[in-house]
Amino acid sequence: MKTSARGRAVERFRDNRLFEGVDADIIERIAPKLGVLRKKPGEIIFREGEPGNSLYLVGEGCVKIAKAADSVDCEIFDYVNQGNFFGATALLAGEPHSTTATAVEPALIGALTEDTFQEILELSPSRLHMNFLRAITARVRSVNNHFMRETMRAERLRVAGALANAMIHDLKNPVCIARCCSDLITTESADAHLRELSKMLTDTVNGILGMTLDLLDYTRGSVSVSKRLVSIWRLLDEVNRQSLHLLPSKNIEFVKHIRYQGNIDLDLERFVRALGNVIENAMHAMARGGTLTFTIDAIDDQVVMRISDTGSGIAPEAIPTLFEPFERYSDLEANGVGLAVAKAIVEAHGGKISVSSVVDKGTTVDIRLPKPNGE
Repeated sequence: MKTSARGRAVERFRDNRLFEGVDADIIERIAPKLGVLRKKPGEIIFREGEPGNSLYLVGEGCVKIAKAADSVDCEIFDYVNQGNFFGATALLAGEPHSTTATAVEPALIGALTEDTFQEILELSPSRLHMNFLRAITARVRSVNNHFMRETMRAERLRVAGALANAMIHDLKNPVCIARCCSDLITTESADAHLRELSKMLTDTVNGILGMTLDLLDYTRGSVSVSKRLVSIWRLLDEVNRQSLHLLPSKNIEFVKHIRYQGNIDLDLERFVRALGNVIENAMHAMARGGTLTFTIDAIDDQVVMRISDTGSGIAPEAIPTLFEPFERYSDLEANGVGLAVAKAIVEAHGGKISVSSVVDKGTTVDIRLPKPNGE
């Protein structure tokens, strides 16, 4: 990096939390010893297990601190934004890093070696000690809060799993009786309307059992799917039978834009239940009526479904935890497991689900699934 460029980069670190109250001449003295790194989004700054021999300052961008949970996913502990620092725990302990630091967006990082950090401590011990302790305390509090949330979440899922298992056991006999009665009505009755009501009863009973199985699989951490090619129109027919037929009674208009009319590789029953959870939330958001819009597009190698409502919307602070089970949105409203299960089902299909919302304007749920080969 050229001297002038390096000088401009070093300026970005002067306002770092580590240097609050530190004399400018001290910062000038250690500036030449500050390593300057530029990282692209997704680029690793240090990995779990590597030597923890440096302290890192964030001059621009954001850094994710995470620990690998398995070969696919990771557990995120913190995000370090511009003006803060990280890597302190490993440096103080003289041990390897216990987490991995990754740039979330284009980042400018300053690296202080252990010797340089020790030099700053000798030059300005009181201020640096206080800044360091405050930052470490805040980080420990954040990690503790994360641990408590995860512990409570695990306990709630354990209870939910036990409840789902008990429900399935207790529902077996009533479900069998309801199915037998429904089949008997269908076989013995010539009344078309009565036969239709009987079919609705069977679908409802199967849906209750299916939702309980979905919950049980979710609490066990593995939602399995049995996929096959299904046409868009078959999917819409099933969604209509399970959820959309309720809209007129809620004074909700249904609008559809079908721009992709091919097939999708999916587990029809489970995927329809996932969509049903999304539609149910939309109906709750439109207590006084409104419009539900269902759009299907093909974008590159993905089939994109969007379900939009004109309801009350979701507060921005609630969006990050929207797919977490049992999260409370406000003093009056709490989320169950419906969206969490829907997310698990979509991801089991190799897809992704996201939400965007504007308060008092409405919400859009975006679901993206792989397009089948040849479609």
